[in-house]
Amino acid sequence: MTHDEHWALYRADPHATPFQSPAWVEAWWRHLGSGERVDVIARDAAGRAVAALPCFVWMAEGERRLVPLGAGNSDHCDALVDRAVPDAPARLWAALERERWDALWWPDLREGSVLLGALPDAWRVEEVPHETCPVLAIPADGDVLAALSRSRRRKIVHDRHRADALGGVETRLAGAAEVDEAIDALFALHAARWQAAGETGVLADARTRAFLREAAHGLAAAGLLRVAVVRHGGEIVAVLLGFCDGRRGYSYINGTAFVPGQSFGTLAFGRMIEAAAAEGARAFHFLRGEEVYKYGWGAEPTRTMRRVVRRGR
Repeated sequence: MTHDEHWALYRADPHATPFQSPAWVEAWWRHLGSGERVDVIARDAAGRAVAALPCFVWMAEGERRLVPLGAGNSDHCDALVDRAVPDAPARLWAALERERWDALWWPDLREGSVLLGALPDAWRVEEVPHETCPVLAIPADGDVLAALSRSRRRKIVHDRHRADALGGVETRLAGAAEVDEAIDALFALHAARWQAAGETGVLADARTRAFLREAAHGLAAAGLLRVAVVRHGGEIVAVLLGFCDGRRGYSYINGTAFVPGQSFGTLAFGRMIEAAAAEGARAFHFLRGEEVYKYGWGAEPTRTMRRVVRRGR
């Protein structure tokens, strides 16, 4: 599948998230992938790609398992399917049938995934709930604050007033030319908070940092990256890296300086959520993890599923 075909499929699938975009999965493969890659591609009679599932081979417990690219670092894994082609899922199953595997290992599938649909009768399926991913519904009028509980609105307003009283606090989305500066600050802030807790955090690995930086630039070029930056006195004190595809907003990872009496993280999340609403998004995904602050925004829990498929009865 060519780079252009990959982007065309991504844009033809309204269920797809930025985790299925070429900007994300190709950067992941270059920096974190290893072993054998298997791109499962379904084409129509004219040779046009109508579904795809880029995978790698994971050998475990004597099994050859096909796993989606990005697994582990992607909160949602999925295939890409041209929803205008009715038989695209069947063509994808046929393409998978031709591949060599003992198990299809599909983590982090959300509701509506084609990979949760009906499979060939000869395949055995094991399915278990996997991760909790809180989602905030955005009102049709886009007024996020009005839809929050009174206590949450009061906290957000209070945090903004404290920032105003501190003075010199600015919150905005980073422009394309500011991505590297924001990412450098994210890495530093994230490391400092985890080190204070006696741990290293997920960004300690240089390969993960290189992957995230490359993915961020690719997503920015595609118009999918959103980075909320809070500055105090010109210094970056909070960074929230996320995405928005016009339908949904997402928060992926953040770093915040600890300043007594201040909540710069609230400012970053508020800016990101309000920006998504202004773009027409009707949901904001906090992604996996049940941190209390997510529910404080009014998010409701959703569950992803892990599906394991094997041949035969």
